[in-house]
Amino acid sequence: MATLKPKALFIGYGHLAKSLISKKLLSLLNIYALNSKSELKNINLKKKIFKNNYTYDYVFLLTRPKTFLSTGTQFQKYLSKDTIVISCMAGIKFSTIEQILKTKKIIRIMPNVMASNNKSQTHLYVKNKKLMTNNLKKLLSSFGKIINVRNEDQINLATSVYGSGPAFIAYIVSSFVKASKKLAKPFNINELEVIELFKNVLEINTTSKMLDSFISSISSKKGTTQAGVNYIKSQKIEKIIYTTLHKAYKRAKEIDSEQKSAKTK
Repeated sequence: MATLKPKALFIGYGHLAKSLISKKLLSLLNIYALNSKSELKNINLKKKIFKNNYTYDYVFLLTRPKTFLSTGTQFQKYLSKDTIVISCMAGIKFSTIEQILKTKKIIRIMPNVMASNNKSQTHLYVKNKKLMTNNLKKLLSSFGKIINVRNEDQINLATSVYGSGPAFIAYIVSSFVKASKKLAKPFNINELEVIELFKNVLEINTTSKMLDSFISSISSKKGTTQAGVNYIKSQKIEKIIYTTLHKAYKRAKEIDSEQKSAKTK
């Protein structure tokens, strides 16, 4: 007799949620999604559900923090005493989730949109280690690499570097591509070749020390590379990137207290 697949509910069905739901995950779970209009959909069967008769083995929280704090109590009806809650929300602490959902079976993770290609570096924090069954590890590994952290503040850090970081990196690469195309007019430079340049540099340099040595190896005194590198340094680009990451990290730390403060006013 075939074993029934566990049921999982995704509360919030935006870009991140959709990137997490791969073919691999669909093979392991019966997945339902609740969107911002409170419409319930069976993802495996690609059909709407007009009446919910289920509690779920897993509930993934992917809604906006503000929405969770204002309406999160309504999600209690989807939980049984055995349901494991997996929060992907930025900034919302264990204690807040426990208070709103009336459960202690909680795991916090910070994946990113590259989960769609099994490339997420998903950071995970859990208080009760017994929740991390082999089955759950298998489910979360469908997103990519799992990185365990020791406290919630490390989840805030992961939100900045690994959650928001792909967008920051994409912005930098896109800016380089646009600048290259602007400089190359009217020669119509191939932007795919410029993007490939980034890939090639990173393939042969896998640490910051290697990257620094790489820069030195192609920088000669009064040469073209040195002229460009000196300008980049003069613009304090390292400080700009640090400030970018720190602002995202600080924002993650603020969300829980800020939203709860607004709710009590």
